[in-house]
Amino acid sequence: MKSLFPLMLAVGFLLGMPGIVFARGVRIWSYQEMLDKSDLVVIATPTATIDTKELIELPGFVGQRVVGVESRFSVSAVLKGDKTLKDFVLHHYRPSAGGGIVPNGPFFLSFVPGDGTTALGPTECNGRCAMPRR
Repeated sequence: MKSLFPLMLAVGFLLGMPGIVFARGVRIWSYQEMLDKSDLVVIATPTATIDTKELIELPGFVGQRVVGVESRFSVSAVLKGDKTLKDFVLHHYRPSAGGGIVPNGPFFLSFVPGDGTTALGPTECNGRCAMPRR
């Protein structure tokens, strides 16, 4: 009976493990790698965000319909890039109203001008994930 206990414990552990592991492989970049690969590194504040007329299915993610977004930023400091830069526009995407959540799909960011927060999109945190600006 004693020899069955470790076996039963191992089987129970292995059967219980998939229920608690919800992850995907994502490369973790060092700050130096991100800096080396970047064309522009700034400290900036969002000043405006508008949707474009672009409505596409995101390449590589079947079923992930997205809307193009242009967010304008006011630059406080340039760490890498054109030191005379005062503002810039970032083109990015948000999930469309009719687009579903694609398993293992991309993460989306949204910028809210004037309130000093950056949030993960509603597909990841239902609007609860805001990081205060420092």
